[in-house]
Amino acid sequence: MIDFSRAQLTHFAINFVGNKGLGEELTLSQNLIEFKDDFVKETLLRYFLQPFKTDIYHQFKGKVDISLASVANAAEDLFKSQSQFINHSQQLAQHLYNQSNHPKIKGGEFYVCYFKDAVVDGELCDAIGLFKTENRETFLKVFQHVDTFDVDCDNGININKLDKGCLIFNTDKKTNYKLSIIDTNNKIAECALYWEEDFLNATIKPNGYYFTKNFIDASRGFCEEILTETNNVAKPDQMMMLNKSTSYFKDKEKVNVADFEKDVLVEPDLITAFKEYRNDFNKRLDLTAVEEFDVSQTAVKKNNKYMKSVVKLDKNFHLYIHSRHDYVERGYDDEKGLKYYKLFYVNEV
Repeated sequence: MIDFSRAQLTHFAINFVGNKGLGEELTLSQNLIEFKDDFVKETLLRYFLQPFKTDIYHQFKGKVDISLASVANAAEDLFKSQSQFINHSQQLAQHLYNQSNHPKIKGGEFYVCYFKDAVVDGELCDAIGLFKTENRETFLKVFQHVDTFDVDCDNGININKLDKGCLIFNTDKKTNYKLSIIDTNNKIAECALYWEEDFLNATIKPNGYYFTKNFIDASRGFCEEILTETNNVAKPDQMMMLNKSTSYFKDKEKVNVADFEKDVLVEPDLITAFKEYRNDFNKRLDLTAVEEFDVSQTAVKKNNKYMKSVVKLDKNFHLYIHSRHDYVERGYDDEKGLKYYKLFYVNEV
């Protein structure tokens, strides 16, 4: 949980970071921003901070050579002292500019903020905010002159949609700090990770979200790769196991892997196969495996889209199965030379 209700914005700088690969400019500010009134300040802070609500945290992959630019090094220096805030904001803008080489990366304003007394997961600490605006929208402006009206258009930033953001909290320093990252413009595969990896050099922090997501991914992979018709597992049975695996985490606060295997997989041969697959899955992706972890409902909700209830039969039929997979029989008709499904039910609705 992230709470900025008692936080104070003490330092604020804006730079413009264009696309270096396209020869666009880098404009560095020489002064801190002074707000004209509280309304502008509060609107800006709501735009920056409102999207950060989940339990998904990242951490820096590690410090780099002190002579090289990195967000991790700059953050550590800023937490020690804000006396060189403008210089650090310029260095960060230059670092982002150097990563902006792909032709589809959009230029935009780059904001650097320093907050006193932020709260993350109940801990009071300072925070650094890094934000970038990449998209502008057209707005109508209506002017009233007594009994007549004028209409004009202007381009501006939609304060309800933050393009890119990162909050760096001065906590968990021994494990490379705690970060919360937002990137709503990461749909283009070639430049999807330039904010998170190239600029921030961050990776997901091992916590409830990390372990829940990885375990659900392994469970889904096991169902889709191992429980297949090639291995004599019918599609409805695969679907049943996939849905059972995913729904197991709903409303749970903690999961023990042995309990999951006993309650979901049940059969000893299936449990053994899953253990082998999960070990290979973790080694392949270099993941940290644990046998008990706190469940992140954020990760569970994100994975709900992988729950399947539809069996597609050629291009002719879609069979929706929401539960009671034991009411479905699958067979083969020798006379017709076709596979079939037989459905049992109590009442027709």
